[in-house]
Amino acid sequence: MAIIENFATVRYTSGGVTETAVSNLAEVTLESSVSLTKQSLGTTYEDGSLLTYILTVQNTSGAPLTNVRIEDDLGTFAFGSAELTPLTYGGNALLLINGQDATAQLTVDTAAPGSLIFIVPTLAAGAVANIVYNAQVNEYAPLEENASVVNTATLSADAECAAGSASATVTAENGANVSVFKQMSPNPVVCGDTLTYTIRVYNYGNTAAENVRLSDAFDPAPANITVLRNGVAVPATEYTYEAGVLTVPADTSDGDTVPAATFTRDSNTGVVSVVPGMVEYTVIGTI
Repeated sequence: MAIIENFATVRYTSGGVTETAVSNLAEVTLESSVSLTKQSLGTTYEDGSLLTYILTVQNTSGAPLTNVRIEDDLGTFAFGSAELTPLTYGGNALLLINGQDATAQLTVDTAAPGSLIFIVPTLAAGAVANIVYNAQVNEYAPLEENASVVNTATLSADAECAAGSASATVTAENGANVSVFKQMSPNPVVCGDTLTYTIRVYNYGNTAAENVRLSDAFDPAPANITVLRNGVAVPATEYTYEAGVLTVPADTSDGDTVPAATFTRDSNTGVVSVVPGMVEYTVIGTI
């Protein structure tokens, strides 16, 4: 949207003297002959998420628009002297014009790094075009708590007043993301010997996992067990072991906490690496 300002000047002679009169300043608002909006079907993302975006273009003028070009930056942002693009185009874009499939008319240009260009050859007066496409969250996307990706599209066409831009913001999913890994050693074990159970609780999320309580039903149940947390012995008062079922911490104790993952962006490549938070429980007993 722009403002057109205009005034007029009149020169005249009065009594042999040249005079000048200036009009008031007239203003009108110049609006684009096309509107552009952008939305994401989801509001949050995780590492590797597939996002769906919808671009909506409406020709608000009384004449056809030609060579309608929408350039999407795929969330590109500055990183030092470089630029990183946190989204990767997923292919298979769909074009609907007035609700009808017109995908055969759509050209998609992915040649420029960090840029995705859609070209619609013509859009009739009053027509509405919807472009639906997927983008995958890649290794450059920020994952820390409250991080976001802002994806901006810019429109142009073969008409002086056809221009516009629109953005969509998605935020990193805040929360814990817990997985558990267990192993036993030695293998094989001789009946009557000591068997060691190692259980690692990982948190790949960007917030701590709280009130964590481990339950493990052993069969056969080891005898004379020792329980360790991160290599430190857990007092028998802080876990229960009944009928071969271990609960740690005990229900009468406060739940454990597995810290949030650590997210580090490589200073050279810009790639984000994830080191999960972890709590390791070790159970040693006679089998």
